[in-house]
Amino acid sequence: MVSARRCVPLAPLTTWGIGGPAEYLLAPTTPEDAAAVLAAARQAGWPVFFLGRGSNVLIADAGLPGITLHLTNFCREINVGAESVTVGAGVFLPRLAVYLAQQGWSGYEFLIGIPGTVGAAVRLNAGTGPGQEMATRVINVTVLTDDLQVQTLPAAALDFGYRSSLLLERPRWLILSATLQLSERADPAALQARQRAIIQGRRARFPSEKLTCGSVFKNPSGGPPAGWLIEQCGFKGKAVGDAQVSTKHANFIINRGRATADQMQALMHAIQEKVWQKFSIALEREVVCLPG
Repeated sequence: MVSARRCVPLAPLTTWGIGGPAEYLLAPTTPEDAAAVLAAARQAGWPVFFLGRGSNVLIADAGLPGITLHLTNFCREINVGAESVTVGAGVFLPRLAVYLAQQGWSGYEFLIGIPGTVGAAVRLNAGTGPGQEMATRVINVTVLTDDLQVQTLPAAALDFGYRSSLLLERPRWLILSATLQLSERADPAALQARQRAIIQGRRARFPSEKLTCGSVFKNPSGGPPAGWLIEQCGFKGKAVGDAQVSTKHANFIINRGRATADQMQALMHAIQEKVWQKFSIALEREVVCLPG
């Protein structure tokens, strides 16, 4: 059984640098380790939370009760086949992008700037624009269900949508791996050059501050982007405590150093209220708030 640590600060494990302690933190590396922890938690009636690279998540100032599984070293294998690649849930997306480019497989360059793991990216259907989402690449996903059964689900069963999937509605399902399609070959040097261009483009468009979580709100369907709506409401640079809307891109909120989850929540709610008042558009959070 993997060892547990008690009352571990979670803020350093998130890109926002926010969050209280985990009651218990465990870092399984194999599905067997994770299954043993989940079985014990289920028997004891303890809540369980999954934490990868900590991007796109806001952890409460009080922390998380029960067990938090830290999954950055979990299932990190990459196995390339003739027409597909099976990737462990703990694989860092930029690592996958670089690896496939080195192998001459095109179509995954967009992952180079997304600071998350494969498991989280599949759950959220992460991406950078139309046609550049995990849903367009997934063949199937293998999960450990809440009753500790291993199931492999085809993409058609996952109900992928914009920043959504069936897996978001099953927070107790642990993603083990995803099989992704490989269909286009290209020169590795050209792919690596394209990745460098993507990174440079992101640096030009998005905030350079380190303590961010990525886009806070989803772009409304058929409407203007969330960042434009927020900017039109005068929120660029506005702050609640140390939580501040970026002056570069209004759909990013910066932790200026000592921001709390409560401050982030207050700023997000203020943005949603003002956008609704001005445009009658209900902004939906992309960031996941834990414990919920």
